[in-house]
Amino acid sequence: MRWVALGLLLFFAGSAVADGHGNSDVKAIEQLYADWREAVETSDIPRYLEAIHPDVRLLPPGAPAIVGRDAYGEFLKPVFAMATYKIDVDAAPAVEVMGELAVAEYTYTVHLDRKDDSVTADAGALTASRSTSRYFDVLRKAADGTWHVWRHGWQQM
Repeated sequence: MRWVALGLLLFFAGSAVADGHGNSDVKAIEQLYADWREAVETSDIPRYLEAIHPDVRLLPPGAPAIVGRDAYGEFLKPVFAMATYKIDVDAAPAVEVMGELAVAEYTYTVHLDRKDDSVTADAGALTASRSTSRYFDVLRKAADGTWHVWRHGWQQM
């Protein structure tokens, strides 16, 4: 519910302000998500973290928040040691840019193929062999013009 309220607030606050670069920003964010999916499917943690803001908050359903890119990186180690992943894009990221912030909503089905049953991931990690989730992210634009996921949450469907 909190994410819905934040999204509506950002939408209405930003909808009256055009930054003049919305189309190029949307394209950059769409590329960020394409790169991020590829990083997941190749278990590439450094590349995965390129999409993440240093002050990220990962908000997995039913688990404590993970705060900061370094903590997120530690969270990912057993995730990628445990399994490989394939992502089906059910609904591509719909992006709304509002100045230095953007929101993205999308639906993915993630297929998990266990490779090491002795590895256990922390709470919040996907563990089902197939899960479909609706994601909602808030992104922030860095001084160099790159975009990074600042808040990342989802709801399993």
